Amino acid sequence: MLECLVCGALLLITVLRLLFVLFQIHSSRPPNLSPPSQKVRLLAVAGSGGHTAELIQLLTSITTAPSSNKSFVYFTPRHYIVADTDSMSQDKIEQFERDKVADVVISKIPRAREVGQSYFSSVLTTLYAQLLCFPHVFRARPDMLLVTGPGTCIPVCFMVFALRVLGICKGKIVYVESICRVKTLSLSAKILVWFADHVLVQWPQLAERNYRCQFIGRLVS
Repeated sequence: MLECLVCGALLLITVLRLLFVLFQIHSSRPPNLSPPSQKVRLLAVAGSGGHTAELIQLLTSITTAPSSNKSFVYFTPRHYIVADTDSMSQDKIEQFERDKVADVVISKIPRAREVGQSYFSSVLTTLYAQLLCFPHVFRARPDMLLVTGPGTCIPVCFMVFALRVLGICKGKIVYVESICRVKTLSLSAKILVWFADHVLVQWPQLAERNYRCQFIGRLVS
């Protein structure tokens, strides 16, 4: 009987905490992209091709003080997650981080969904990626998760959200839709619009047509 009461109380607390976090997310104000006044534990998910280019452009813009050439003073430690088949993104991140003073970790996980993969089989690969990303996300325990659209980000976002509900990390999720998405949202954006703190798009019509999407202009020209 006592065990049932304890389990019921824990379940109730978890549900209340979940509702509280969702309330925080859906009442979020537009993000402040200026450099923070204190250190922020940053987790970023890189994707192949333009996703990584957009991520690096965004990181450069939000972490470089206007009057200084010093960057990444406050966003540290920084933990990157890339797909295990995406060596190009890893090379770009390593090149970008070269000569910067910060604690940087790059981890690899399987892709949640390959291009052209059916949605049915994607459920299994996403669950597999979800399992393997846990130790990396737990190690990072981010204050902020920054993602720019790759399917690899979904398991990471789920895990960060779960740790936030459990009170293990602050885990605010900022999702930036790819510039290639002009008329419709990607599958990742359609999922994350419900539990990401901010969903940012690069075309004004997407912000006008879709719930919780905020227009930020183009990251790359």
